[in-house]
Amino acid sequence: MRSRTVTLLTIPIAVLAFTASVYYLSTHFRWREAFAVLLKADFVKLAVLIALSHFAYIVVRAWRWRVAVQDAIPGVSLLDCYWITAIAVSLSVATPGQLGEALKIELMKRRGLGRLPGVGAFALERLLDLIVVSSMAAAGILLGRFPIIYRGVQAGAAVLIIFAFACLYLLLRFDPGGRISVWLAKVRRASTSPKNWAAMGLLTVLSWTLIGIGWSLALGGVQIHLALPEVLTLVSLVTVGYLLSFVPGGLGISEVVSTAILTNMGIAAVTAQAGALVLRAYTVFIFLFGLAHLALWPIYGTKARRRTHALAGNGYSEKSNLASEL
Repeated sequence: MRSRTVTLLTIPIAVLAFTASVYYLSTHFRWREAFAVLLKADFVKLAVLIALSHFAYIVVRAWRWRVAVQDAIPGVSLLDCYWITAIAVSLSVATPGQLGEALKIELMKRRGLGRLPGVGAFALERLLDLIVVSSMAAAGILLGRFPIIYRGVQAGAAVLIIFAFACLYLLLRFDPGGRISVWLAKVRRASTSPKNWAAMGLLTVLSWTLIGIGWSLALGGVQIHLALPEVLTLVSLVTVGYLLSFVPGGLGISEVVSTAILTNMGIAAVTAQAGALVLRAYTVFIFLFGLAHLALWPIYGTKARRRTHALAGNGYSEKSNLASEL
C-alpha cells in the first residue's frame, strides 16, 4: 500500500518535470549548432577514456560494497562485488533515482547476504552518497560565481546534509530498545565496525571524484575545460536535480540543469548545450557498459559457481543466467 502511494505521488512530479524540460529543450535549445559542436569530438578517444574512468569508478564502488557487507559475508570476493556492481550500478542510470541499483541486494542473497543486512548496507551507501553530493553542491555554490537564486539551492543542500547525518545516527547508533532494536541489529549486521564506516566514507569521496574526472573528460571532448572543483559542482547539482525529478535516467532534466549551470559558469550557450548532449552520451555509454557485463554474466556466473562448488564441495547446480540469481 505504501509503495503504491509513493508511486502515485512521484508519477505526477516526474510527468510535470519531464514535460517542462521537453518544453524548454524544444524552445531554447539550438539543436543544429549544438550537434555541430558535438560531432567535432573524437568519439573513439572519448570512448576509451570514459571506459577507463568508469571502470575505475566501478572498481571503487565494488570495493565499497564489499566493505559494506563484509561483516555479514566475510568470504565474499572483490571480483563478485565487481560484476554485481558493474551490472546494477551501470544499468541503474536508466531508473528513477537510480533505485535499480538495489538489484545488487538480490544478487548478493545467493552469496549469503540476508535481505535486511543488505538493505542496511545499501542505505548506508546512499546516505554517504547524499552527504558527499550535498557537500559538493553547497561548497561549489559558496565558492563559485552563481546568481543569488542558487543560494536557495545551497540552503537546501545544507538541509540534506543535516538530514543525512541524522539518518546515519538512526541507522548506526539509535537504540530504542525492544523489537525495534532487534530489527535494527539485523539491519546493521552487514557493517558494524567504525573502521569500515570510515573506509566507506573515503571510498565514497574517491568514487565521486572519479565521476568528476569522467565528466571532465566528456566535456573536454566538446572543448569545455573546467577545473575539477567546478566539474564536481556540476555533477552534484545535476545529480540532485535528476534524483528529485523522479524521471527515469533524468531524461531532459539533466540536459536542462547542466546547460543552465554551464552557462552560469561562463560557457557559451551553444557550447553548454553541446556539453549537455555529450553528458547524455556519457550516460548511454555507462548503460552499454552495464549491458556488456550483463551479457557476459552467464559465463562469469558459471565459473564462479564452479569455484564455489570446488571450495564448498556441496555439489549444487543452478541455471547459468541472471534470472537464477534473483
